Amino acid sequence: MDFTLTDEQALLRDSAARLLRDRFDFGRRGALLGEGGAAFWPDIAALGWPALGLPEAVGGMDGTLVDQAILMQELGRALYVGPYLSTAVTSAWLLCSVDGKHAESLLEGIAAGTLTVTLAHGEPGGRGILDVPGTKAVASGPDTVRLTGRKRLVPDAATAGKVVVTAQGDGGLVLALIDPAGQRQDYRTLDKGFVSDLDLDGVDGTVLATGAAAEVALDAAICATLTALGAEAVGVAEGALQHTRDYVAGRSQFGRRLGDFQVVQHRLADMFVEIEQLKALLLHALSVADQPGPDRLRAAVGLKVLAGDVAKRVAGDGLHLHGGMGMTEEMPISHYYRRARVLEAQYGNTGYFTRAHARGLT
Repeated sequence: MDFTLTDEQALLRDSAARLLRDRFDFGRRGALLGEGGAAFWPDIAALGWPALGLPEAVGGMDGTLVDQAILMQELGRALYVGPYLSTAVTSAWLLCSVDGKHAESLLEGIAAGTLTVTLAHGEPGGRGILDVPGTKAVASGPDTVRLTGRKRLVPDAATAGKVVVTAQGDGGLVLALIDPAGQRQDYRTLDKGFVSDLDLDGVDGTVLATGAAAEVALDAAICATLTALGAEAVGVAEGALQHTRDYVAGRSQFGRRLGDFQVVQHRLADMFVEIEQLKALLLHALSVADQPGPDRLRAAVGLKVLAGDVAKRVAGDGLHLHGGMGMTEEMPISHYYRRARVLEAQYGNTGYFTRAHARGLT
């Protein structure tokens, strides 16, 4: 695999970094995230980022997961929290694996930037995205089902136009499309994102896929999501390292700059090495991203294990080197640490995915 970025990919990286630096800087981040990132969505849509990984037939750019990983890395560096991952990665990859007019219409809306979609999979008592859903789906029409159950920690449901629900029907897994209105409880996470709990009892949904077709679509969405999170973790960790390096270079103590102390330099070097290890595993996951099967899932799960661990540790070390100042709301490092903590637990924590990865190796 050629790891060199093409001219187009380099342009994507540079333009994304420039836009996020100019219009999503740390000083304006709080205000832009006030509505769950929806205030910044028009800027993202105007650049065509939601269409990046979609086929041209639905108005997409026919890009790859590598292109989306480049963008996710920059979003992580900028501490972006919003519906890009849930819409343009998770839902898009799921819907691209589903046949039918409903999926095509949703993909066209995503590509145009006029529609956000999220996946409701987690449930009370569940541990992560690899769990089998317990929500029940009973046929209520030719292509509709009536749902019974609850979903928890559904990302960006507060601002989503549609929600894809996973459930169990007579023929196995069911993917059903619903509106997010109704019995929904929204709340904020530590990193200022929005998640929701959904009460689905008596809710009717439109069937998108069932059985083996639904399993294939969900597997594609899971692998893409975990790989994209790994890319975001690289950006979060690199951002935390950059802010920490800048801080110790300008902060003086005992008559010397903190960055002149050898123990601080060693800590920064350790942080850098950990990020490079994470990058290597990200490249491996991307190299098998177009190969459906156990290798793809195993690589994505292994990446999530290291991503959460490295992002949390690098941001935590940065927080430590900042001292008490690092804990304040005004310092970016505290927000990198919060995002790293949420990322580590997102869709299942490190322990959950470590056990899943071990099972995949036996």
